Amino acid sequence: MNDHVTRRVFLSRLAGVAGASAMASSAATGYAAPAIQASIPWTPIGFSQVGVPLSVYHLGTGPTRVLVLGGQHGGPEANTTDLANRLMQHFLDTTSDLPSGLTLDILADANPDGSAAGIRQYLSGVDPNRNWGGPDWQSDAYDSNGRFLLGLGGSEPFSEQETRALADWMLQTRPALTVNYHSAGGFMFGARDGVAGELTSLYSGASGYPVPTPGGGSSPLSYRASGSLNVWARGMGLNTLFIELSTPYVAEFDRNLAGLRAVLPRLATRG
Repeated sequence: MNDHVTRRVFLSRLAGVAGASAMASSAATGYAAPAIQASIPWTPIGFSQVGVPLSVYHLGTGPTRVLVLGGQHGGPEANTTDLANRLMQHFLDTTSDLPSGLTLDILADANPDGSAAGIRQYLSGVDPNRNWGGPDWQSDAYDSNGRFLLGLGGSEPFSEQETRALADWMLQTRPALTVNYHSAGGFMFGARDGVAGELTSLYSGASGYPVPTPGGGSSPLSYRASGSLNVWARGMGLNTLFIELSTPYVAEFDRNLAGLRAVLPRLATRG
């Protein structure tokens, strides 16, 4: 199957559920996601359980990769998908903001079935951010609302095809930084030491999201989040920033663009 036919097949499969996902996102946040940009190279890294491709778009051609993720928690966090799409449009329109030497990979909707259905989980009922094979994975886990649910982490680590597809992509491309957007808490997590710690400080300073102090006596989370992407990535030697937008409604585009503008030049000259 040639590339043009493959692309038509993917877009045909995308039309039904992804169309519903876009309408749900627009209704929830008041911001309609942009149409798929034919001019942007993209890679279908896998499929959702309904059959929607997980589409990673690529801006830039540099050897150092930065991965931006939105929509892990589907419809209830539709503003993170909106944010990732708006960031993609910005860097497409304003190429001077993407330093040479970098490739920006954007997966705006990591859970398209959840976006279409208006739910946080995959259609299987497994939470997309409790299914990762870090040292703290457990099958029964707390959800983002602090409820302890049986089987929320899956039957085993990476039991879900969406999780496996994204993990495989990250191990294949080994991004220098993954920026993982969630909502709503109004804070961020990141490394504290070395260049990774510098990136955390740069993003926090530019965006205004506070970074909780480990052991400070009060965690911003009222529950234990097991089996998360960030913990797994750290074990694989991959650096991440976990950003909690302040509300589940607003994309907070300006402050997150400021955060990326602060860290991208440092990544382009890392060492």
